[in-house]
Amino acid sequence: MKKFFKFPFYMALVATLTVNLSSCSNDDPVPGTGIDNTEELEGILSQYVDNTVIVTYSRLADATIELEETCNTLYQHKVAGIATQTDVQNVCDAWINSRKFWEYSEAFLLGPATLQGIDPHIDSWPLDKTALDKLLGNTQIMEDLDASYITTNYGSGGLCGFHALEYVVFESGKAKDVSKISNNEAKYAYAVSGDLKLQCVILEASWAGFENINADKKSFLEEEEAVPDSNVDNWGEHFKNAGNAGSRYRTQIEALVDLIKADKACFGIANEVGDTKISDPVGSQNVLDVESWYSYNSKTDFQDNIRGIQNVIMGGVGDKRDEDKSVYAYLLQKNAALANELKAAIENCIGEDGKTGLGTIVYPFRDNLQPEKNQAAIASCQALRDKLSEVATYLQENK
Repeated sequence: MKKFFKFPFYMALVATLTVNLSSCSNDDPVPGTGIDNTEELEGILSQYVDNTVIVTYSRLADATIELEETCNTLYQHKVAGIATQTDVQNVCDAWINSRKFWEYSEAFLLGPATLQGIDPHIDSWPLDKTALDKLLGNTQIMEDLDASYITTNYGSGGLCGFHALEYVVFESGKAKDVSKISNNEAKYAYAVSGDLKLQCVILEASWAGFENINADKKSFLEEEEAVPDSNVDNWGEHFKNAGNAGSRYRTQIEALVDLIKADKACFGIANEVGDTKISDPVGSQNVLDVESWYSYNSKTDFQDNIRGIQNVIMGGVGDKRDEDKSVYAYLLQKNAALANELKAAIENCIGEDGKTGLGTIVYPFRDNLQPEKNQAAIASCQALRDKLSEVATYLQENK
């Protein structure tokens, strides 16, 4: 049985989802029409797949491979009685590096991350502390605990993923004192990191195509019986091949609009950052509603979500960007004012200079939940969300 089929909610999820693709009504590929297909749009969609999505997932997978290695070292050293503070710091550093790529990727959760239940599996919060204490105290489970147990038994967060690992190794925004981490907690962290690695390698393979990932990753997925099946393998081809038979998208414009406006794409994450990730804890005044509060990484998480949108709109991740093959460049030709409004809304929301948008959040976010301290951040996300919707509507109406 393939590992990503083991999540208990998987089949129900697939049955109820509309795939979060605005152009599709079912899970079967639709015949392309070829209407309005252009080389320019083909180039933009290929740039999106190859140099935004796949490169992000590839780097995420590589980062989680390193993360598992650091967790293994911590665990082995704990058992041997030689664990050091450096061992914990190395895990924390690897966690932060992995987290960055994951947060970028939330701008394109449409497709495999949602269909396979990977998003809720590795990124749900808060941690179920009561259940974790019970797990750590269960001698029989702990004796055999490994990544496969985590994969099989914990479908939707609470005891797995980024925040479970974060809890073990972070305290008050810093690496936890090594003496405060028990042998069982270190073993648990190692198991969680192995499952996290598996899910992220699956994501890379699902978008790039199993045959296009490196040999080590291929062998790993084969050993774990987790090779993506035809429903999700090579998902990027749906965008690259938009407008042709076999693609889920009947036209290239439909594909372009979806990567902007889908609930699991740019629009969705802009909305979630403002109206859930920030607004929920501000409204409840409950630190348990704050994402990444053990590491104090919340503000960075939020900004990286919007940087992910920036990568999508501006034509790729920083070192792979080609602005000539971007949503921004395409829109610029049609409506320069609207294109520059979108670009400005993204930059304003990120707030790199600390004077606008998310940049105005007071660090650490978990200790500064007062509404007046977060109004600018929330408003900037809402403004970006609305601008993304306006752009998508404009593109649909001005093909």
